[in-house]
Amino acid sequence: MKSTITGFFDHKGKLNLEEQIDLVKRHQIDTICLRYYDHKPLIEINDKGIKDILEQTKNNKIKIAAIDTLIKAYDINNDQKATTAFDEFKFIVKLADKLKVNQLFIRLPKFNDVIEEFENIKLRLEPWIIHAAKHSKKLIIVPDDAYKANTYAYIIKKMKNNNLSVLFDPVYFMMTHESTTTSYRILKKKISAFMCHDADFKMKPKLIGYGKADIINLFKKLIRDKFSGLLMMDNEFYHEIFEPSVKKEGFFKKIFSNKKKQEKQQIDDLSRRIFPNEETKNVTYDDILSNQIKVVNIVFKK
Repeated sequence: MKSTITGFFDHKGKLNLEEQIDLVKRHQIDTICLRYYDHKPLIEINDKGIKDILEQTKNNKIKIAAIDTLIKAYDINNDQKATTAFDEFKFIVKLADKLKVNQLFIRLPKFNDVIEEFENIKLRLEPWIIHAAKHSKKLIIVPDDAYKANTYAYIIKKMKNNNLSVLFDPVYFMMTHESTTTSYRILKKKISAFMCHDADFKMKPKLIGYGKADIINLFKKLIRDKFSGLLMMDNEFYHEIFEPSVKKEGFFKKIFSNKKKQEKQQIDDLSRRIFPNEETKNVTYDDILSNQIKVVNIVFKK
């Protein structure tokens, strides 16, 4: 089974579904992931919205690979928040049934020591796993709260459930001061989604291979291990460079001006890398996304 190029193409809720579909179709992608509808988390969707998603995806021959529940991490000792989170999860599972989606992104509750608190972690996580299994859903843990790779490996191993896996984000693990290749080795048997993005140590987005996350080496390992999950094309270039900014006045005007200069420098650098033979061409977000998809297609021989 081959891996699937997909991702969240909503610009963190700024694009509506029609705009997301237009974006992926421009880049010959036929599979998307969803987390918002009408600029709101899916937990707020109504029947009319569900019908619209079904119609738009069917008419455009777009498949939905996964849904991000966007259920926030809660204090593991807070019974009320745990109950609320589980109720929200059950709503998303019902939604996923209607949309015929089998993979859900979730986040772990907040805890301090995974070994000492494991029984409590199990108490919170087990109902989600059981409910998901009843509806033929697989759960993908999104790394969060600076937990290290060993933490996720420990939980997944102790839960002893094949429907629980992890999203591997090389930039996240790099920023937890871990070797990304070591993190991959620890988690490789339980990775079902992989974030195809790169960054420097200041979290500035970089083109694949130009950052510090050792992503090219990780790609080689994915190929070696015959990865067949989701290749997530999310990146931060839109928010870092292209997102419209509100003009500032007074004291903040200078800060705003400096930010615009930095954005211009980043655009110039990206333009030189993507269009080395076209000195006057300024790169767009679409150009960057197209370039990054092309890289992944070449690497994974799509």
